[in-house]
Amino acid sequence: MFVTLTCPSYGRVGSDGTPADTGSYDYGRAARDALHFAALFDRFIQNLRRFLGYDVQYFAAVEPQRRLAPHIHVAMRGTVSRSELRQVLAATYHQVWWPDTSAVRYPDGEPPLWHEASGNYLDPATGEILPTWDEALDAIGPDDQPQHVAQFGERFDAQGVLAGSRDANRCIGYLTKYLTKHVADCHDPGTDAQRAHADRLAAALRYEPCSPTCANWLRYGIQPHNAHEGLRPGCCKGKAHRREHLGYAGRRILVSRKWSGKTLADHRADRKAWLLQTLGLPDTDDPSRYTWEPVTPGDPDHMPPAQRLLRVVAERQRWHTALAQARARASGQTPPDLSATGRAA
Repeated sequence: MFVTLTCPSYGRVGSDGTPADTGSYDYGRAARDALHFAALFDRFIQNLRRFLGYDVQYFAAVEPQRRLAPHIHVAMRGTVSRSELRQVLAATYHQVWWPDTSAVRYPDGEPPLWHEASGNYLDPATGEILPTWDEALDAIGPDDQPQHVAQFGERFDAQGVLAGSRDANRCIGYLTKYLTKHVADCHDPGTDAQRAHADRLAAALRYEPCSPTCANWLRYGIQPHNAHEGLRPGCCKGKAHRREHLGYAGRRILVSRKWSGKTLADHRADRKAWLLQTLGLPDTDDPSRYTWEPVTPGDPDHMPPAQRLLRVVAERQRWHTALAQARARASGQTPPDLSATGRAA
């Protein structure tokens, strides 16, 4: 089966994906749904396997819609009726039990201060130590509500696909084209309205905590998990906060372990066999050929870190050049006469 799942509506949008009314469009919920989309899909797979009673295998690709909300295309082995899928989707949700972020304690220009001696962040006015991440979690009481509840939208698409059919080839091509693409490659704002829509989503994501270690927790008076010096709210280095990722920090391709029937060691062996065949090299990998021992600064073959780095870069360039030439020979083209640096000799 080929199934497509989407996020719920955050407000009416036009054909270009921009909101019809920017004032009523729920950018906050859109940002949080994107942050927790991967966890929501994982919960869907768990529920589907429990519902069907067997270990469903899948290959999935995530991409942003025109409205910049993530949705996912899933190829699944076996068949499920639409009514059953609708039941599983209705019962699927992901609760985020994180500390409350409704009140901003430290706005811009007044961040908490790092105290080196104690290894904690302090209130800049009183010098009080901020609650740690574990203390903030313990403070969540039985009457509190989850910080966010993520759910899929009611609309979904499900198609049956027969092996070897034209539809199967189309679905395979549709999924595999994402293997080498990034989220940023899937959307290119072409109008001022689309750029403004992306700007508003990025603004909603800026101070939204993306994980327990996110620096944005300081804005709400909480020390992040494993806090350290240099954290600043609004400057989290997490992938979810990068503009091109649109809040989605998970992997683009999600594959169940038994989808291909191979282990990671099998895949590594396949890649090695392909590389050796492409380069025309024999497989002479014998562990007894090598002896490993640590290099100390007093050894004659010891190199400074800068020299070691340059040597690794040059080695990788030689590998890349050899692979490019082998691919050209395999395709019947004349191999380019390139040096290891990629420039004509």
